[in-house]
Amino acid sequence: MRKVRILLAAATGILLTAMSASALQITQIEFDLHLADGGSGTYSFQVINNETDAQDVTVYLGDWTRSETGDNDFLALNSARWLFGRTFKKGDELDIKYTVNATDSSIAVTGTYICGNPSTQGKIAGASDLSAPSVTVTPETPTDAVVVVTRTASAKTDDGSIAVYLHVQALQDFVGLRIDEVFSSHVDVDSVDTAGGEFSVVSRSCGDWIAVSPQTFRIAPGDRQTVNFTVDVPADVAGTYWAMIFVQGAPRPQQREGATVLAVERFGVKIYETVPGTEIRMGRIDGVRRTDSDPLTFDITFTNTGNVQLNPQGAITIIAQSGDTVRTIPIEEFPILPDKTRIITIKSDEDMPLTAGYYRALVTIDYGGDNLAGGTRDFRVQ
Repeated sequence: MRKVRILLAAATGILLTAMSASALQITQIEFDLHLADGGSGTYSFQVINNETDAQDVTVYLGDWTRSETGDNDFLALNSARWLFGRTFKKGDELDIKYTVNATDSSIAVTGTYICGNPSTQGKIAGASDLSAPSVTVTPETPTDAVVVVTRTASAKTDDGSIAVYLHVQALQDFVGLRIDEVFSSHVDVDSVDTAGGEFSVVSRSCGDWIAVSPQTFRIAPGDRQTVNFTVDVPADVAGTYWAMIFVQGAPRPQQREGATVLAVERFGVKIYETVPGTEIRMGRIDGVRRTDSDPLTFDITFTNTGNVQLNPQGAITIIAQSGDTVRTIPIEEFPILPDKTRIITIKSDEDMPLTAGYYRALVTIDYGGDNLAGGTRDFRVQ
C-alpha cells in the first residue's frame, strides 16, 4: 500500500525519518472514474485504525503530478510552485513573472516561501486580490529576516489574463528557496519567467470538483471509518483530470537518534476522472540516448501530447551494420500524464556485451493510439 509520510520535529527543527509501523490503513488507493461531462457520482473508501489507541484523522484534497523520472510530486490544491536549489548571497534579487487566466470574477492568492539553510519561512506580501489593480506594498521586514518576497499584479485584460510579478530580495546569505502561490480556485497558470527556478503546476486538476465527508473524525482502535466523496464534473471538459484525497493521522512521538520527533502518517488516494468519448491518445519520442555499453543502457524521452493518461510499452531493437537484429530490449509499461514528459532508463539484461562495430537502436513505443511512436540512435561500440 503506497503512502507518503511527513514528519514534524517536536522541538526546533524538521526531521525526516521512516515510521516503524503503520497506524492507519486505507482500503483503496486509486479510483479511475469515467463520468460524462456534467455528470456526478459518489464513491467511498474506508480508513482502518491498527493502533491500540484512538486516532484523530484529517481528510483533505490536494494536487499531485509526476516528475520526468516518474516520482510523485505533491502540491497544495490549486497552487503553483517555484524551487531554487542555488545559493543566494546578500543583496541578490530576482523577479518571477507568471500569468493567470481566471474565469471567476474574483480570484485571490496567498503565498509562502521557505528557505533551506538557514531554515526559515514566511508569507509573501503584496496584492492578494488579483482582480484589483496593482498596488504598491512595503512589507514590514524584521531585522533578522533572511529574505523578503513581494507580489504585484497588473489589471485584468479583456481576455481575463492577469500578469503577476514576484520580487525576491536576499537580506542574508542562504541556500535553497521554495515559493508557493495558492489560489482561491483553479486557474490556468503560465510561468512566463521562472528566474532560473524549477516550476511545477497541475493544469488538469479535478480537485475543485470533489467534496469529501467527513473531513475530520476520531476512530477507535481496531475500528474503521467510511469516507465518502462526490465528484461533480462540469460541462465542456475533455480528457483526463486528476487530484488526490489525503488521509492524515495525528502526530505520534517517536525516538530518533536521541531526539523525540512527532511522526505524521499520511496516505494519498489518487482520483482520475476521464470524460468518455473525449479521449485523445497521442505521443512522441523526443530523444534516444545511449548512456552505457556494458550493460547496454539507453535513456528514452517520451512526451504525452494527448489529453489522457497513457501506459506506453515497447522495445528497443539493436540492428548491426549488416542489417541483422542482434538484440531486442523490452520497454516495460510506464504511466505518463497528459502534457508531461518522462525519461525512462532501459537496460539490457544480457550479460554478453556487443562486439565492436556500428549499430542502430530502433525504438518503438505503443501508447494505445492509432500509430506507434518511433525513434533511432546510431552508435559505435569500440
